[in-house]
Amino acid sequence: MELKDVKNISFPKPSLEEWKEAAETSLKGRSVEKLKTNTYEGITLNPLYTEESVSDGEQTELPGFAPFTRGIAPTGYYEQPWFVVQPVSGITADEANEKMHAALERGQNIIVYPAHLLAEGARVSKLFNGLSLNELPVFIDLKGKQKELFPQFKAVANQQNAQIKGVLAEDPIAEWLVGGQVPEDTETYFAEWAKTIQDYQQIGPDLKSILVNTASFHNGGANAIQELAYGLAVAVQYIWEGQKQGISVRDIVGKIVFSFAVDSNYFMSIAKIRAARRLWAGLAEAFEEDAEYFKMVIHAVTSELTETLYDQHVNILRTTNQAFAAAIGGIQYLQIHPFNHASGECNEFSERIARNTHLILKEETNITTVVDPAGGSWYVEQLTDELADKAWVKFLEIDEAGGVLDAIMQGALQADIAKVYEERVQNAALRKESIIGTNVYPNPTDKIKVPTTETQRSYMVVQGPVDITPIKLDRISSQFEQLRLRSEECKQNGGKAPTIGLINLNELKSYKPRADFIKGFVAAGGIETMESEGCHDSKEAVDYIAETKLSIYCVCGSDLDYSDKAESIIKEIKQQYPHIKLYVAGKQSAELETVLLESGADDFIHVKTNVVAVLTELLQELGVNEQ
Repeated sequence: MELKDVKNISFPKPSLEEWKEAAETSLKGRSVEKLKTNTYEGITLNPLYTEESVSDGEQTELPGFAPFTRGIAPTGYYEQPWFVVQPVSGITADEANEKMHAALERGQNIIVYPAHLLAEGARVSKLFNGLSLNELPVFIDLKGKQKELFPQFKAVANQQNAQIKGVLAEDPIAEWLVGGQVPEDTETYFAEWAKTIQDYQQIGPDLKSILVNTASFHNGGANAIQELAYGLAVAVQYIWEGQKQGISVRDIVGKIVFSFAVDSNYFMSIAKIRAARRLWAGLAEAFEEDAEYFKMVIHAVTSELTETLYDQHVNILRTTNQAFAAAIGGIQYLQIHPFNHASGECNEFSERIARNTHLILKEETNITTVVDPAGGSWYVEQLTDELADKAWVKFLEIDEAGGVLDAIMQGALQADIAKVYEERVQNAALRKESIIGTNVYPNPTDKIKVPTTETQRSYMVVQGPVDITPIKLDRISSQFEQLRLRSEECKQNGGKAPTIGLINLNELKSYKPRADFIKGFVAAGGIETMESEGCHDSKEAVDYIAETKLSIYCVCGSDLDYSDKAESIIKEIKQQYPHIKLYVAGKQSAELETVLLESGADDFIHVKTNVVAVLTELLQELGVNEQ
């Protein structure tokens, strides 16, 4: 057969049923239904998506055209790549300004400062010294200082004879949720808010001055549907408040920028961004406006919820994955947290790595040369459809219940998000979700300091405050980190780490798998291990305990060893040392578990064990006090 003949060969297109049959054969008879997974959004992910999975309507959508699912620009990033939103800080305004100049020389293309600099008294004139507002846009989340700082921004704009471009905005509702306080008279507050928005229009007609910070919901644990629905509800609240003060819908929506967090659920993050644009454009009809005015401008920021203190360099992998998802989804502003952001110890090196991640994505992946890279992915398209539909239903429920402010005052929003957060925490504790370097593959030699600064806080001073339930902002990994910090403090104070003993049965090949499992299990709580050589009988096990004199031990061996030897060994140990705590590694049959428990075993540690609960119990037994 010649090459030209090979080129003309075509293969019959397999049907979905044929694929299922082949898949089930490789699964040794198990149904492909076992390959389906459920998400926090209540969406079931299928093992395979086909062209039939996607609605006809989405296949006809085009980039740059309503409803903007595929992006707000017909050419994607080709004409305007995303802005590199990497805040720089310093002890003084002059130091921060110097760092900003350096960042702009190294790939940054926008002026960005953290709110705490301004809140702590840094003068805007010093921060913008030598930086041309005619050439460079700005991005600052003012976090409650928007009204107070306007005179300084106006003075700088007048001094440079410039119209400020970019974002000088804040999200009052998000600040209230973080601070746990709402103004008693919201009508008066929003009347002043509207005046501030109009003031900022004086220094930049195209300046975005209204922020919808859905990242606050995400970092509180919200799933993608909650983030979208509550974000839309907040944006609609701002439209209503602006209308009350005589500002047109077109003017208000033209001032809004949305901030979404992107986490390590890669495809869900892509779909969330695409669904957000579609939903926002859909609101145009409700306000009797052209969808062209509802082109969503998006700031994406890497998740704080998924950051870890231990094994910090893994955060580089997390944030790169998250940033890539954001870029694929289509954004205008992108912020990547440095790998040591959670510890509050960002430095020049970590900030450079974060900034360079943008450059690698832009220059080495060709994202900027492809319009809507996710377009045509049946998986992403179907996920976008499901997210948009479910988020819209939830948004309508919020609206019918009285809007987002009522939900906040009643605590319904906070409780709704907290429920998902607890589910995330529980899945991490059960290791249904892996956190590399924290609940799996922890590095016992890794030492950290307790974070000295808050990464999320509000600088808003609420007049006549009414207390509300604040949204809880805590990383999923913190439950493990608190345990390890307790162990480290114990070691520092007493000179010895909390330790348990491993009673290994028989030969190395028999006990090593479960011994390794237990060592990794307890290392997640900073607990060290001492292990015996293979014990072949009760005497060797008892002698090991007599030598080591620990208060907690775990028996490790194969299923066969447990059937043959564990009962007699455990019984003898408990007869001579009734005070010690004795665990068995691995899940056993109900019958064997009963036998071992009756022999004196206290409990079993296996892959379905709640890691946090057992580690907490172990530390208490070892006399390690809570911090």
